[in-house]
Amino acid sequence: MDAFFAEGPEIMDNQLKQAQINSQVAEGILKSINIPPCPEVVMALMAEARQPEVEFAKLVKLISGDVSLAASMLKAANSPFFALRNKVNSIQQAVSVLGLKNLMQIVTGSALHNALEGDKVTMERFWDRSNSTAVVASLLASRLHGVSREDAYTLGLFHDCGIPILMQKFPDYKDILGAANQSAELVIAIEDKHYSTNHAVVGNMLAHSWFLPEHISHAIQVHHDHTIFTYPDDRATPAICVLVAITLVAEHIAVVSMGMEDDAEWHVIGQVAQDYLGLSPEDMAEITEDALAELEEIRSYRN
Repeated sequence: MDAFFAEGPEIMDNQLKQAQINSQVAEGILKSINIPPCPEVVMALMAEARQPEVEFAKLVKLISGDVSLAASMLKAANSPFFALRNKVNSIQQAVSVLGLKNLMQIVTGSALHNALEGDKVTMERFWDRSNSTAVVASLLASRLHGVSREDAYTLGLFHDCGIPILMQKFPDYKDILGAANQSAELVIAIEDKHYSTNHAVVGNMLAHSWFLPEHISHAIQVHHDHTIFTYPDDRATPAICVLVAITLVAEHIAVVSMGMEDDAEWHVIGQVAQDYLGLSPEDMAEITEDALAELEEIRSYRN
């Protein structure tokens, strides 16, 4: 780890130069990428959720009109997380149990899942990893002072949402990404070399098009830029750095829970992310144990 940063900002600066996007070329490529629009029902729900006085009756009506969303709400409300004695059997009950913040997390997550397509096996693995990262990120945020669990969950879910979009656009993207994940070179730098854009930029575009909060969109764009921890500047606020660090740690734990090997990036930046969050080895062991238990319970419920 020390050797990686020993030569100072020059190494990272060179990597970032390699990762810089030719804006003119990228603009042409990104125009041809199918950024899935936010479904109308989700747009309506988001608009209502932003009102000073939310009409929950309206939310119930909107959700009830969408079979997929309704099923997701009932499933979430009846999950072990809420530990209800009596199972809910109506959308009105589910909305009451979940509350507005949990409800909107499920809405955006469900819509994202339905909007992004690809090879079934690959996408199942992608969603398992993204969902697990979101769950662990929320758990980790609950142990840190002043960090929003909702923001951590949302970034955990959306941080890699550009991947399936690029996978649809470029037939060889899956192979390139697999090789990049085993390389010491930044993933986004390798993507830029091949496609003149990367999944962080595309993910940022998707987040903007779905009206996610600006700080979440920005965190998506910089979540592979390790210099935000070591050489901070106006590219990322401390709050964004914390969310990115949480996502990196959460994804590591999610990968462990899936019986997979960490990407090469974790071995480069993992300790930096833990140090940024002030996590000791004992903290990591405790968080990992709790997170693995929670993920196992969630998976057993799904099965």
